[in-house]
Amino acid sequence: MSISLQPIVTGMNGGPEAIQQNFNNVKNELERMNGSVVEIPKEQFTALNGFSVNNNTWKSLIFKFDSFAIIYFEGYIGNFTLKEWTNREVLSIPKSYLGGLTKFANFGDNKRIADDAKQLDIDFNPDKAIVGIYNRGSYWNDSGTCIRFAGILYN
Repeated sequence: MSISLQPIVTGMNGGPEAIQQNFNNVKNELERMNGSVVEIPKEQFTALNGFSVNNNTWKSLIFKFDSFAIIYFEGYIGNFTLKEWTNREVLSIPKSYLGGLTKFANFGDNKRIADDAKQLDIDFNPDKAIVGIYNRGSYWNDSGTCIRFAGILYN
């Protein structure tokens, strides 16, 4: 939030008007920041590269504001085999949900440990609207794991 407020001192000329202008500036900024919440329907998730996506486990919310959005993903991928140290695109969503925002920054670390102690990195590419994983050294044979991440979308 970036607002310019006029300093107001006791006895200044135009003090009430300056107070009203400061109030209007704060009100306008709060209205500008007033966002909306969009839930991506589970039917909109598309599995890629042989992964299976259990649509009943997927949930994604996008909290949209004027110049940025906060995105949250959660769900389960399964039935995949990956060699050690492998990047793979897992699923996609329609880019229209991103509102033209093209950059993404994770909240926190993107490294995860699956239930069976295998390590992976989770990545979201807003240019393609694709979620990917990077297998960090373990062989995954007919495996599955939960994917969960949140971050900010911006330009």
